[in-house]
Amino acid sequence: MGQFGSSRRELPATLRGFGAAPSRAVVIVERLSLRARIVRAAAVVGLGLAAAVIALPIPVVHFVLVPGSLLAGFVLGAIRIAQREVVRCAEGPCPFCGTLQRLGLAGRTFRLPRRIHCSTCGRELDLEPAA
Repeated sequence: MGQFGSSRRELPATLRGFGAAPSRAVVIVERLSLRARIVRAAAVVGLGLAAAVIALPIPVVHFVLVPGSLLAGFVLGAIRIAQREVVRCAEGPCPFCGTLQRLGLAGRTFRLPRRIHCSTCGRELDLEPAA
């Protein structure tokens, strides 16, 4: 069990690159409970509110920054409430250079296939569910 009653699962995946043999990868997906989604959304809304409060006494800038911060906080909060599954960790070796790496997807909405880039060689890779 994860944070706030959420559950995790490990999925096998494949990293493919044009002209290279595919390699195996692992994606850990967390299914978020309603409480966890509300906590994540409240954190983002709180950051938007904090930015608005900080910008409030600044002359001229507050005309744009306060409404912009509030709007961004509420929009990003709504997006986070809608995220039912997020990637906690994704890692595997690059099919080109063989470097074992974390794939930089932590916290993003779970969706496969996904296009990513190797952090070492910079080549484009496709992360797909294992067949």
